Amino acid sequence: MRSVRTLLSDAALIYDEPGNHLHEAAHGAVWGGFSGGAEWMRKAMGVVRGKEPLGRAHFGRLGTGKYACAGMAALLVLALLWRWPVLAVPAAIVTFYSVELRLLFVFPLALEGERAPFSASHQLVASTQSQAIATTRLISIAARMLFGGLVGRGFVRSWCVGCLAVVLWYEEARRAAEVSG
Repeated sequence: MRSVRTLLSDAALIYDEPGNHLHEAAHGAVWGGFSGGAEWMRKAMGVVRGKEPLGRAHFGRLGTGKYACAGMAALLVLALLWRWPVLAVPAAIVTFYSVELRLLFVFPLALEGERAPFSASHQLVASTQSQAIATTRLISIAARMLFGGLVGRGFVRSWCVGCLAVVLWYEEARRAAEVSG
């Protein structure tokens, strides 16, 4: 599997390619919530693969479910460790991303028509990398998505490059699972 740095640089090259129209599509998807993001991801998967996936789902529910699971786990850690905020905050962040990691491929799988994207995502992530390595990888991508705009990379671009890195990661994981399974 590619390093995080390589995933992000490959994603940036793809995003910045003028002929694929991902930049224009991103600005249209910004206010579309999970559904807008899913449609942008569909286009990104199409650019990466040469053909857009055709799956349909209620992406608002999928996104809400995904982030509710991760958020509730993080809040539980904060509640348990509230007396030690120096420990509680980092532990909650790691917990959030550890849970989100198992649900990382929910959107790409749903876009492909997977009927049980939550369990399929968990299985695909678990079959390709250790929890510790994959969580570290995800936190690095998330940091770029969330903070890239603060260092002059543009907030929308940083978010999209991170999403595209997840698409590239998904494609690697899918191919690795096909080879091993």
